[in-house]
Amino acid sequence: MKQLNNPFVIGKYVSKEYFCDRKKESELLVHHIVNGRHVTMMSERRLGKTGLVEHVFANCLPDEYETFLIDIYTCKNLREMVYLLANEVFRKIARKQPLMERLLHTVRSIKMTISYNTVTELPEFGLGMSEIQQPEVTLDEILHYLETSDKVCVVAIDEFQKIASFEEDDIEALLRTKIQHLKNTQFIFAGSERHLMEQIFGDPTRPFYNSVVFMQLLPIDEDEYIRFCQRMFSLYGKTVSEKLVSRLYDCFQGITWYLQLSMNEAFTLAEHGGHVGEDSYGHILNHMVDSKRFTFEDRYASLTEKQKSVLLAIAEEYPNEPTLTSHDFIAKYNLKTASNVQTAVKGLLEKGILSERHGAKRPTDLLFILWLKNF
Repeated sequence: MKQLNNPFVIGKYVSKEYFCDRKKESELLVHHIVNGRHVTMMSERRLGKTGLVEHVFANCLPDEYETFLIDIYTCKNLREMVYLLANEVFRKIARKQPLMERLLHTVRSIKMTISYNTVTELPEFGLGMSEIQQPEVTLDEILHYLETSDKVCVVAIDEFQKIASFEEDDIEALLRTKIQHLKNTQFIFAGSERHLMEQIFGDPTRPFYNSVVFMQLLPIDEDEYIRFCQRMFSLYGKTVSEKLVSRLYDCFQGITWYLQLSMNEAFTLAEHGGHVGEDSYGHILNHMVDSKRFTFEDRYASLTEKQKSVLLAIAEEYPNEPTLTSHDFIAKYNLKTASNVQTAVKGLLEKGILSERHGAKRPTDLLFILWLKNF
């Protein structure tokens, strides 16, 4: 494989060579899959759950498995989700002529345009959203195709908690009914909003209750990530300070996306044979924050005065997580009343600036919080 210019990949999976650790998590996910279990995987956003799924799909499963991955974060209804699934299935099968013929014969509720690229001599297909006229029928056809496949099929649906806001009122019951009798198809339901995922899968009154095994993804071990960074630098003839990596790890609470972004920037600071030390910490943070300054300015301007006051107080306390309605917190930052704070927090949650975990309210964008610290 061609060596990347920068080994600290951001927001995508490239290969196992550039993937840090997750050995235990990979083994556990494979264990669940080969034992025929549906899996619910929960983690904070940007912690690497999608990368873990892609890593397992690419490297860890036997040949008798066929894998599919869709992200429904932007979906508003079943139709849009089925469209993504249909595209993913056709994309994976397009180069296998006998399988493509069987797929076209099975999925008959949509019209697929097939053409051949004269350069690659490979088939290409076209599917528009308008073709999904009967999403429930199309879903049945796709699942029937997967069920009759010669391989065990594994479908991963990322940001699965979004179904809670779908336009269809009975979407959970509909999906659970279709999935529960499948014998050759398994699902991984991945989500980043823990309270919603726990409601969907942990509430005895909801359709998906007791239908899955749970996996929680935690931050990569700090020592493991330090070794990974030093190994990557070494492969390119550079070195990096352990203390620098440790400080960045603490700053971003071990969240993978921020760590990779910060180390991607750190990597650019040294030529071949050079060293990046702890003294680069401030430069790295300033560069990361400044690159989004205009976005942050617009975001801050869109807030009410109450929301601004509460958010600035949260930023001042970061990385600590105070009880936002406590007397001490309110008095320290002159936030007037608990009612004022609750109103502001509700608005910040609705705007996605804060998220909730175990009752605690946490910022969703740590770079925004660092920008506010110096506002």
